[in-house]
Amino acid sequence: MGGKKKRLRSGKAGRSRWQAPGSKIFSEQEWAKIGRSLKLSGRELQLVRGMFDDSTDFAIADDLGISPHTVRTHCKRSYRKLGVTDRAELILRVMREFLLLTAAPDSTLTPICAKRAAGRCPLRVR
Repeated sequence: MGGKKKRLRSGKAGRSRWQAPGSKIFSEQEWAKIGRSLKLSGRELQLVRGMFDDSTDFAIADDLGISPHTVRTHCKRSYRKLGVTDRAELILRVMREFLLLTAAPDSTLTPICAKRAAGRCPLRVR
């Protein structure tokens, strides 16, 4: 796969690794719709995208120009808001929301399910 790779910190030890950003799984339009659907603020959406990139709290803080403590505070509030307890659940919650948005009959997002056009998508919203 081509494209930019982002250097991500892996904690205080100073080690690094190279990885394509996970947040690129969605377009800017898709992120905006997910954020509106989940009622996330702009800052919360930035944090969620950082989590999708598998960035540490320190890396997210550095990218956003805030302290790691503030990142943790925002994360806890986002978890509570979305009814999840950790990053893995948060990512699954965002993916579920995306699937529901693409399955909606009036959606302008590209559907994941190829059976949607035939009306046989198991994800279809009633």
